[in-house]
Amino acid sequence: MIHVRPAGPDDADALARLRAASMIELGYLAPAERNAFVPDAARDFVRLFANGTLLARVLSDGDAIIGTAGAVLFERLPYPGGTLHAEVSGVYVEPAHRGTGHAGRLVADVLADLRRTGVRKIFLRPSPRSRGLYARLGFVEDTTGVMNLPLVMPSPR
Repeated sequence: MIHVRPAGPDDADALARLRAASMIELGYLAPAERNAFVPDAARDFVRLFANGTLLARVLSDGDAIIGTAGAVLFERLPYPGGTLHAEVSGVYVEPAHRGTGHAGRLVADVLADLRRTGVRKIFLRPSPRSRGLYARLGFVEDTTGVMNLPLVMPSPR
């Protein structure tokens, strides 16, 4: 049974494996670098969860984690509406499970989690193939190619 659930430090190895697969697919990591990358990435995932800067969801098929989406939280200088920002990233579903709405479901769940944190801004840097997915979820592309999710913000005084 396929389901989405919150991710945590115990998922670090699976998240690192999926991150490597995504980066290889996008051309950011050579396949020969995978074995060196994965343990370092797993340690980074554990650290990000521990310091509270990573919010993530995983897609599971039984015991196997087959997809993920996440957001990195960070602070900016004070601004009306707060200082907390989030960059959605690491969205990946294994090829055999694509085309069935899983990526959209993962991202929608991450966005719902982010809204509960009170973030001021949510953005992402999409791959060309993923722009349509993010547009359907309400993201709007700016002139730099970054996509932002419009949030209701207080009016400047």
